[in-house]
Amino acid sequence: MVSMDIIKRKKYQIVNRTICSIVFFLTCYFVFIRPLRVYVNKNYIAPFYLSFDQDQNTSVSSTDRRINILLEGYSSPRGFGIPFGGYFWLPLSLFIATRQKMASKILILYHLLLGIIPPYLAFLFINNINWAGIGLKVNETLFQGVFLISLFVSLKTIFEIFKKDNKYS
Repeated sequence: MVSMDIIKRKKYQIVNRTICSIVFFLTCYFVFIRPLRVYVNKNYIAPFYLSFDQDQNTSVSSTDRRINILLEGYSSPRGFGIPFGGYFWLPLSLFIATRQKMASKILILYHLLLGIIPPYLAFLFINNINWAGIGLKVNETLFQGVFLISLFVSLKTIFEIFKKDNKYS
């Protein structure tokens, strides 16, 4: 008699992994990350940009997680959000659940760059360098595009893994 190793896979393993990943990262975000983002913005970033509000013909406002700049002659404000928010953690949790290391690294690098480039563009925009305002608008669109593409790629991968795992059950 020949013994055979039978690998039993748990049914819905990817679904469980995805739910656990989302719950873990959601909890970490609301308990640690979001308060840290609000603290850094209120105590360091916002005061820096609000100091320009007094010096020049600009209107700078801030929320807990965003800086908005309205220059004279512009109808809508330009600005930037503080990186590593919900648009980062949701796709990252899905990438980790599907074990997509490269996609996770690219997303982390992108958000690190968001911590450097948009604040610099905002500084230039406050100093009346108009192309920086265009850069901030492009950044907003690109930011949402990266989020949607990340969600699509990760959800597609989850669906493919789910189909593959349940095909052989």
